[in-house]
Amino acid sequence: MKKFSTLLLVLFSLMATSMWAQQRNCGSMEVLDRQIQENPAIQDELNRIENYTRTYLHSTGRDLNGSVLTIPVIVHVVYQNSTENVSDAQINSQITVLNDDFRRLNADASNTPSDFQGVAADTEIEFCLTQIVRVPTSTNSFGTNDSVKFSSSGGSDVITPGSALNIWVCEIGGGILGYAQFPGGSSSTDGVVIDYRYFGTIGTATAPFNLGRTATHEVGHWLNLRHIWGDGGCNVDDFVSDTPEAGSPNYTGSPCTYPGPNTCTPKGRPGQPDDYDMFQNYMDYSDDVCMNLFTTGQKTRMWAAIQSSRPGLLSAACDGTPPPTETCNDGILNNGETGIDCGGPNCAPCQAGTCDAPTGLQHTRRKGGQEGELSWNAVSGASSYDVEVYNASGALHASGTVSSNGAIVGGLTKNAAYTWRVRANCSNGTSDWADGAFNARLNGSFETVDSELMAFPNPTEANTVRLTWNISNAPAMGSGIFESRPLDVQEQGTLLLQVRDLTGKMLYQTIIDGETSMTDLDVTQYAAGMYIIQLTTESGYATSLKLIKQ
Repeated sequence: MKKFSTLLLVLFSLMATSMWAQQRNCGSMEVLDRQIQENPAIQDELNRIENYTRTYLHSTGRDLNGSVLTIPVIVHVVYQNSTENVSDAQINSQITVLNDDFRRLNADASNTPSDFQGVAADTEIEFCLTQIVRVPTSTNSFGTNDSVKFSSSGGSDVITPGSALNIWVCEIGGGILGYAQFPGGSSSTDGVVIDYRYFGTIGTATAPFNLGRTATHEVGHWLNLRHIWGDGGCNVDDFVSDTPEAGSPNYTGSPCTYPGPNTCTPKGRPGQPDDYDMFQNYMDYSDDVCMNLFTTGQKTRMWAAIQSSRPGLLSAACDGTPPPTETCNDGILNNGETGIDCGGPNCAPCQAGTCDAPTGLQHTRRKGGQEGELSWNAVSGASSYDVEVYNASGALHASGTVSSNGAIVGGLTKNAAYTWRVRANCSNGTSDWADGAFNARLNGSFETVDSELMAFPNPTEANTVRLTWNISNAPAMGSGIFESRPLDVQEQGTLLLQVRDLTGKMLYQTIIDGETSMTDLDVTQYAAGMYIIQLTTESGYATSLKLIKQ
């Protein structure tokens, strides 16, 4: 009887594993939730990106026709055995799928239903493979805790995250096909992770996820696309207007019959009385064979993410896979070196250190566009940074050297376009320039700045919290580059008070007289947890704080 029971247990386990692998399971939202719990400031950055995206959608913005962006791709193959060590050919098959899907050159584009043909888009984004990193590991499966992205935990460290897409191929485990980091997270974990069984179209690629669409889906997340059902019911949105509302993921498989489910009747796209679910969209959970489109709205959202949070991609070089070179003569191959360390006489001496170019370039509008706050990720070993700002004609507007990873540029012309660059100064040299761009236009977007918004008590167990703030009429700076410093919000006629949870969901908003500097907020209905309180002036300046309800 014991042997029979054991046999049944083994058979059940095998059946469960087989069934588990037949439905798509993406870990991106769970990873995002974990990252926000570990670092609540990520939610502030996500809010900033969403504010920029809304402004971008309603502005003339960038001409999205005819200008193609090519993104360099670095693939890290982290393997425990020869099966997991996917071939160069399999890697190249995945790059081909990304290019076909993002440019709408996919052979199954004709399968897009006529209802959605009008919104199907060529995103004008391409990918080129620039480097393959192969790392043997003793780790059986990495899960979704980002350990595959660190050599210290058996993985492979990220490479040039500000100017390339890093893809890790490994065994994830737990039924997860892949996951991505949304814009706004740490540069040390930036990129996409794909299980080796669902990567590319040959080799280990396993049906029904053997057409490379897992990477297409995850790169969509990396460029700030949400699941098409918004990870909620019919009242939760994916922030894209030309995708129909959906109440849940679709696990549609061959023969991909349309019309299919209609989980949110009668909610359709603007101007449409109703729509069936767009299960053909790359951001749904359908099998690879049923996926065939991004929409125009998703394309615009991706470009907004590139402009606001991944600007280094706009100037990234993509020259193909370089041949490996000998770099050091210490005879030791480690992840801190590039190329091949042969230990022979042809190897150049190891450098004592390098001065990396800044990454994560950001711009925040101040003083109605008359000033701009420029920021970037701090460079290890940097003692100062050179900053230059140019106007639309290419003339130098301002330049200077600052001691921290942020600067204020003054004397800007409202609604004018500017480019800027920054480089790091280290004891062993100066880095390459890192480039950025911005427009000194407000357009009503909510830009987060420093201010004296306070809540008492905080944390609180009370039913009412008193909010106070200090708004003044600080003048704008003159032309030049200045060290970063807090900004006093200019006085406005009315103020907008908003309360959101950590997912960004709006819980409450009201208009307050701009002459007052205090109000009481009723928090009786809020469950224990953390909330974002935001105060915004008529000109779009915003300040926020985190309120903890106990």
